[in-house]
Amino acid sequence: MLKVKPAEGYPPEEGRYLRGNDFSPVAVCVILATFESSIPPELNEMVVAGVDAGAAISGMLQTENIGLEKIVCNVVANPNIRYLVLCGRESPGHLPGESLLALKQNGVDDKKQIIGSEAPTPYLHNIPIEVIDRFRSQVVCIINLLCQPGERDKSQPGLDSKTIEKAVSSCFQEEPVPFMGYTLHDIGAYPEPPVFHQIASKLTQPPSVTQPGKTTFNMGFVLNRLLPGTNCKKCGKTTCLAFAFDLAKKKMTVEDCPVLDQPEFAVGRVALAKLLEEQ
Repeated sequence: MLKVKPAEGYPPEEGRYLRGNDFSPVAVCVILATFESSIPPELNEMVVAGVDAGAAISGMLQTENIGLEKIVCNVVANPNIRYLVLCGRESPGHLPGESLLALKQNGVDDKKQIIGSEAPTPYLHNIPIEVIDRFRSQVVCIINLLCQPGERDKSQPGLDSKTIEKAVSSCFQEEPVPFMGYTLHDIGAYPEPPVFHQIASKLTQPPSVTQPGKTTFNMGFVLNRLLPGTNCKKCGKTTCLAFAFDLAKKKMTVEDCPVLDQPEFAVGRVALAKLLEEQ
């Protein structure tokens, strides 16, 4: 069975992940639907469980653009990775899990927008089409254990560390084995050299997501899709949606949301400012 060394400098992108067995055929992607200061303990446990079970990389994904670009870069730099285990709770604000699935299934259009994603800004502007195509070819299957936003039942497969471990170990098997509707085994490394690519720049002008003629009410819903979706109340409102409506009415500003100052939400912040400027 073919196994190869990852690219020199692997993994090329930093992130909230743990590095495990470089020759493993699987990586674990845990969706992070909260901000960094309040990561649920079960998510950290799932990341650790992935590495303990033998994953090449096990970490968190928070955004549908730069965060997803980093995953693509780290995967193509290690041809041994052929599977992704997707788990955790979907983020209602960014839909990174849905975007990852859509990327694998549909790819991107000529503007590098992920086809079929309903996320606010699913654009992969910082990586070449060739790298995106390589990712889609190299990853043969995304094992989808993703839970709905706000799921509280920790016995659900996507929130259960034991299930994550079983998914990872199934990818190691020499002969095909069944796992929750999937047939998994180690098929060996992708038969082309590793691709080393680092994100050179961050999005500064994300495309507009509005359409002409939006009412203030409808604009509130559009703006809400670009907010963190944490309902932390730090802005003084009970929900992000309530904050979005006040943004649309110009009763509040982007600066009133302290969570948007975090690097993970930089793209959303720029998009919000652009939409409000055009309004």
